[in-house]
Amino acid sequence: MNRVIRARAAIGCTKYTILGFLGSLIVLASLHAQTATKELGNANTTAAAPSTPVAGQAPEDVTKKITDLVNAGRYAEAQALTTGLLVAYPNDQRLIKTQVLLKQLLASAAAAPSIANSSPSVQPSSDTDAGQLTGADKLDYNVLIELARQAQQTGDLPQQTELLQQFMKQSSVFLQKYPEQMLLWQLRAASAISLNEPMAGYEAAQKLLAAGAIDSNDPKMLHLLAKLKLLEWLDRNKADRLQMAVDKEKQQQASATEAARLQAEREKYTFPVMHGRFPCCGYGRLTLDQDDATYRGNDGTVRFAKDDIVEIKTICTSKMGCGLMFYLKQKASHQFTAVTAQSVDDMHSRNVSYPPSVLSNAVIARWKFVSDGKNGLKPPSP
Repeated sequence: MNRVIRARAAIGCTKYTILGFLGSLIVLASLHAQTATKELGNANTTAAAPSTPVAGQAPEDVTKKITDLVNAGRYAEAQALTTGLLVAYPNDQRLIKTQVLLKQLLASAAAAPSIANSSPSVQPSSDTDAGQLTGADKLDYNVLIELARQAQQTGDLPQQTELLQQFMKQSSVFLQKYPEQMLLWQLRAASAISLNEPMAGYEAAQKLLAAGAIDSNDPKMLHLLAKLKLLEWLDRNKADRLQMAVDKEKQQQASATEAARLQAEREKYTFPVMHGRFPCCGYGRLTLDQDDATYRGNDGTVRFAKDDIVEIKTICTSKMGCGLMFYLKQKASHQFTAVTAQSVDDMHSRNVSYPPSVLSNAVIARWKFVSDGKNGLKPPSP
């Protein structure tokens, strides 16, 4: 357990560093290039036929060259060509829009390096890399990068956790098909630290080490491996023990959360009531649980199952006011009238102030009873 505490402290101290590492790994340049290519294509499209020259606009073959440069990732050259053309065609709206887009692309490329620049020594172990993915696989890859990007950008911790969990789940399936995608293993290692998942961190570390990450000159990669080692996640046995401790703690937290939820639900459906007793009444509290009801008061305890109820009627008497009569299969019946907590504390009916709807609405919400069309309720149809 001490190791879990130390690991949690280490994770807390490095959380924002790791999220920053996530951001540095995300390949925005290629994604922006895809978007920009589409927008450049839109910018280069005119209402006239392609072969029809338009006054004041650059020739189509020249603007096509700009698009080709963007497709090749040669943004600086594309920007230089665009700037030169604007001297000759200053009113060409396509060139003006293209120049704005290229400035955005260059800024994004400077802020987020490519895969090769972020981890030069970690290369795919086969001829297949992210650039060669096609169709649905390429889309799935980009979705994974986008999930990691959104997790890195959001300041909302629950949303961040949810996004990282989605990334871990979906990337696990994707990497079964393409295990050579080292960028995804790096993102999984960083995400595992944020989520405190030792075995996921161990698995990602093994993939990175097998690909030569230990000899990398990239400080971010070496920093990531150092964090994993400090957490003792590079040793399978230690990582496995830490994972079991983490799972146990999560289970305890989940149990405590569920117990708190059930307690809050019980309190929501617990009412101060008068209980019909000859010659007058008792005072206590009635709790509607999921499958039964329990009354505890100064006149004793009464329990009956929801399935034992034949019908519920609104009843008004001089001593108990208006309440609900629960008719049971065993020919027994119990009247309950919702009252104030002070009425129960004082055991006196003068403080009765709630109409029958307080209890009947609770019965409808809790047990899904339905109106009988008159002044009562009946169990829902099987």
